[in-house]
Amino acid sequence: MSLSTYSAPAWLLLIASLLPASGCADTAALARAATTPTNTFAALWQPGWACGKTANVNRAFLRSLTDNNALHGYALNGIPLPILLGQNPEQSGAILFAKYNGKWQAYPIADGSVVLAAYSTPAFNRLMLFATGGREGPGNDYLVLYGKNQLRDFGCATAPFPAELSRPNWGNTYPGLHDFNMDTQGRGTLIAAANIVEGNTDSKHWYQYTSSDWGRSWGKALNLKALPPPKQGIFLPLQEVPASPWLLNNLLNSTP
Repeated sequence: MSLSTYSAPAWLLLIASLLPASGCADTAALARAATTPTNTFAALWQPGWACGKTANVNRAFLRSLTDNNALHGYALNGIPLPILLGQNPEQSGAILFAKYNGKWQAYPIADGSVVLAAYSTPAFNRLMLFATGGREGPGNDYLVLYGKNQLRDFGCATAPFPAELSRPNWGNTYPGLHDFNMDTQGRGTLIAAANIVEGNTDSKHWYQYTSSDWGRSWGKALNLKALPPPKQGIFLPLQEVPASPWLLNNLLNSTP
């Protein structure tokens, strides 16, 4: 598999391929954003919104997402989860809508952000979304939105860029996410890769992040000599699917 990095304007960050089985590379959403005209709902990120914190949204906001084809769902083994992702980097970034106990909650990630990959345990007791940092370019980290208790509780963490990539010519690119998993004790590993050009040499560098607390914190990226074997654990990759009409109508009808 070819894994590379891409450059883009600050509001539109193209990313490298994910592991083929994940089905989570959101190039479709990025392409939609690239052709989406601005409208009266531009710059919808609200003051006070923060990654992993619940936020109030209104029906007009949701209508702006549906009108721009910027809402999609996720499925696990063909079964849709009770979540919808609103993703319009030019206007509001990525916002997760999760339904728990009959009630919807909105969890913004970052202004201008894009979700790169999503994973869940089989009973969606735990959820993990990896995203870009926001509108002003990649900055120095990924954002990680993690959920537990079957979508009842959410939080946000960062995974810092590899130290060797903290340089000006990496201002608008992201290393590609390649693999992720965790064991039953919450010990997890994330694998990323980047093509590094030094003189006339172009080589692929592999990086490994680890967490020991269910993704609430991540250590520094460690350089690997080669791609490690696929990670085993309790998480499975989610597949992006069109928004379920039933879930979409339920979300719209429950929003003032």
